[in-house]
Amino acid sequence: MSEFKLFDSKSKGFKIFFIVSLIIVGLFVLLPLYWIIITALKPAKDAFNVNPSLFPKSITFDNFIQVITDKRILIYLRNSLFVSFVSCFISTALCTYAGYSFSKFRYKGRKSFMMLVMTAQMFPFAVLLLTIYTVMRKFNLLDNYLSLILSFVTFTLPMGTLTLKSYFDEIPDSLIESGSIDGASRMTIMHKIIFPLVVPGVISTAIYGFVWSWNDLLYSLTLVTSAAKRTLAPGLSLTYMGEFQNNWSNMMAASIFVSIPVALIFIFLQRYFIQGITSGSVKG
Repeated sequence: MSEFKLFDSKSKGFKIFFIVSLIIVGLFVLLPLYWIIITALKPAKDAFNVNPSLFPKSITFDNFIQVITDKRILIYLRNSLFVSFVSCFISTALCTYAGYSFSKFRYKGRKSFMMLVMTAQMFPFAVLLLTIYTVMRKFNLLDNYLSLILSFVTFTLPMGTLTLKSYFDEIPDSLIESGSIDGASRMTIMHKIIFPLVVPGVISTAIYGFVWSWNDLLYSLTLVTSAAKRTLAPGLSLTYMGEFQNNWSNMMAASIFVSIPVALIFIFLQRYFIQGITSGSVKG
């Protein structure tokens, strides 16, 4: 009886266990973020101190100034924004129509085709890179933004389609039948009746696709080699990290700077993102 009481949500033992677990999880999440911030605020010489300190002795904003005034970083930022927004838009549109098709249409091979789409999630992305690189080279798409966009769309499609299909499954078919009775065409029903009801799911898929494109390093480093076309992840790595010397202070400052777009997206759209995930994962 005492064992069950120990794990009772109202018991003192459970409260202590919950608080300790929360502190441990918080340290794992917040400590790396804190270390990035203080490293970005340290002078370059302090970042290489043999005995690093959790509290910087002096604070400087020179690292941020150097990053913001570096034309290379602004070029990488522009490239990443272009690739991420284009791939996000295309993948979201495809996932929306595919999810609606798999949910509301009945045709031969529907389940097989959906399984084929989902197989992209079954293989390690490093393995898929071998095939994608060969295909892109054959069609002369290497060192081209199109190769990155097509790759990111491919990786967003499985999860995005499954999420939106689950969301469309919650919408009753009677709503579509009512629109047909009123004389609305199939396209009108999709765009003016059904799609407005799944806006949270669409936004969550768009955020997923954008963040995936924004954070990618492996494909961006392999498929695009020109310095003028590099995106942020490979651009930062090749700019501040070398074989003999690493500029950690500027690297951390740049990491904070380039995280701002993603942070703003989550701040303004987190309500739709959470609603899209929770609503799409529960069947009514």
